[in-house]
Amino acid sequence: MVIADYIIDRVCEDTGVTKNLLMSKRRKQFIVDAKQIVVFALSELGFTQQYIGNALNYADHTTVHHLKKKKCRQSLKNRLRASLVVKSYLDMALLENACLIVDMEAKISEEG
Repeated sequence: MVIADYIIDRVCEDTGVTKNLLMSKRRKQFIVDAKQIVVFALSELGFTQQYIGNALNYADHTTVHHLKKKKCRQSLKNRLRASLVVKSYLDMALLENACLIVDMEAKISEEG
């Protein structure tokens, strides 16, 4: 699974916003909050604004830049929620990596 897809799916699950709404141009506050969480999470993982814009179906990176810099009552909460989403991704990725290592070690020991 692509990292951005995991983050988007997780944010949709956590916020109750559907993927269609998240990808839409609608600007209701609960949708904007979900979009901001995605932006914060992908930024925390080191993705460029251009990549994040593409993942959210934006024409360019300017909306991502605006969401990243936007200060509102929910911004701090959204940043915290993004950090929790990133942590869940990293936990999942570490577990998958550990399983791959175990499988690889088993195959090597069978061959040897």
